[in-house]
Amino acid sequence: MEGFAVNGAARARHPFRNAAAIAGGIVVLAVVCAAALFAWLGTYAPLRSLDSDYAPGPGLGADVRPVTGSHGREVFFPTRRRLFDTAFTLHNGGRFTVTVTGLVRQPAHTTPWIMPAAVFATTSATASADPRRLTPFGQLRLAPGDNALVVVRFVLDCAGATSATPDIYTDRLKLRYRYLSMFTRTQTVRLPFAVTLRCVGGPPATP
Repeated sequence: MEGFAVNGAARARHPFRNAAAIAGGIVVLAVVCAAALFAWLGTYAPLRSLDSDYAPGPGLGADVRPVTGSHGREVFFPTRRRLFDTAFTLHNGGRFTVTVTGLVRQPAHTTPWIMPAAVFATTSATASADPRRLTPFGQLRLAPGDNALVVVRFVLDCAGATSATPDIYTDRLKLRYRYLSMFTRTQTVRLPFAVTLRCVGGPPATP
């Protein structure tokens, strides 16, 4: 009888041990899933530029498409001014609303160089970098699937150019944005065009 009582008590405790093991497994799984979700949200990159609705501003020396290395993209050759503006359409292709807070400026490299220096909003209803329509950027809120026209200003510098470094180009910029009230990220956005500064020799003839 005593042996039966002991075995019965052990069997009675088994369901509690099983329930504790199951609960522990659920907790571990939940922690793993939460960590994976947090990691995915931390690498969230919803911004991209559209291949349509873009335009160069004043100071365009030539407009060529395509050229070697352009991957079929249009290439803008600005004249050797200090500044050059282009408009493009920014798209939120993600699942969450994002707030774009501005451009991440890159440190200047040895000359010659070309780099995005500022972004602006525009009052134009179509893609345009008309300086009369530019307004301060502030913050740009984009719901999922939304588009917005943005103007990016490039700084150009041909100082120190030689025949060995006749031109330099760029085709992307870095934007900083917030989402879900707790994440702030920087994303490199590839533009639908390239901007090439030709420092030695004039820009190519427009075809």
